[in-house]
Amino acid sequence: MKDGPMPAFPCRILLLACAGILLATMPALADNAAAPVKLPAPVVAVIDVQRILDESLAAKSVQKQLETQRSKFQTEIEKEENDLRQAEQDLSKAHDQLTPDAYSDREQQLRQRFLAVERHVQARRKVLDQAFTDSMNEVRASLLNIVDAAAHEHGANLVLIKQQILWTDKALDITDEVLGRLNAKLPQVTVKMAPEEKEEAAPPK
Repeated sequence: MKDGPMPAFPCRILLLACAGILLATMPALADNAAAPVKLPAPVVAVIDVQRILDESLAAKSVQKQLETQRSKFQTEIEKEENDLRQAEQDLSKAHDQLTPDAYSDREQQLRQRFLAVERHVQARRKVLDQAFTDSMNEVRASLLNIVDAAAHEHGANLVLIKQQILWTDKALDITDEVLGRLNAKLPQVTVKMAPEEKEEAAPPK
């Protein structure tokens, strides 16, 4: 008697057994997966940052010192500009008494003086801008530390900037408290003026 084809049911039994093993391991894999961390409910506080930066004693001290520096600088520039205008008038009056070469030389020298004053203005403006940035960064760093401490004391875990929200209950606003603490901790910031960058002298031709 010849052997007939093998029955298919042993294969089905094997497949079902494998499926049973896989299904049995799935709960174990699910248990090993990290469970999502439940976030705390938001407890909100609000501060008016722009008001603090405008009204704090530290910010006002920065503005006052920079205004003094700007006024001093403006006086220096006005004097240099007056000297240049006078030199330009003198050169114009001496036009007929000078040879073309001499006049051209003095005109070139005057042009170089104008360029030097322009570079001086740009360099001083850069110094003033950097001094303002550095000083206000010091104010902001202190403000951030105070906001962090005040938020923890109030049990807040989210602090919003007033300028970025449409409406809030006044009870959530801690601006006055933060402003008072900042004034007590940092009543003044000393503005540090960096020296102007000196240009390298052009090599003689």
